[in-house]
Amino acid sequence: MLKKIALVAIGGLFATTAIAQSELFKADDLVKYRQSIYQVMSAQAKVMGAMAKGEIEFDANTVHERALNMGNVAKLLGETYVPATQGVKESNMLPAAWEDMDDFSAKGKAFGSALQELIAASGESDFDAAKARPAIGKMLKSCKACHDDYRD
Repeated sequence: MLKKIALVAIGGLFATTAIAQSELFKADDLVKYRQSIYQVMSAQAKVMGAMAKGEIEFDANTVHERALNMGNVAKLLGETYVPATQGVKESNMLPAAWEDMDDFSAKGKAFGSALQELIAASGESDFDAAKARPAIGKMLKSCKACHDDYRD
């Protein structure tokens, strides 16, 4: 119950922040900001994905650092998804996301959960390539699930 209350409070905080952001920034700037966050996340994910595939040498500390980096910038995304950004031409977000915001949000939460699991697992002393592959794969699949349905 306490967890649900905390999530509602955090959601309210993001909503309040998003409203404040929409008043401070032009919609075009919020989309650029959102895209910049995703570029940072993509760069982190590419390194982890390459390690999971064996394309580059595996390093548990690097995976943990990259996962933490993603977690830190992912926190900023909530303030960029405001209705004013819906019609921005440069946005890669499909109208379907706005039409089914519940599913879009659920996919975002699934990504957040997979990322938090990766952060936790990669911080363990016995984290190795065998444990990294499924954790990184789950996180990357959660990214792809949203991209498949809601990204142009």
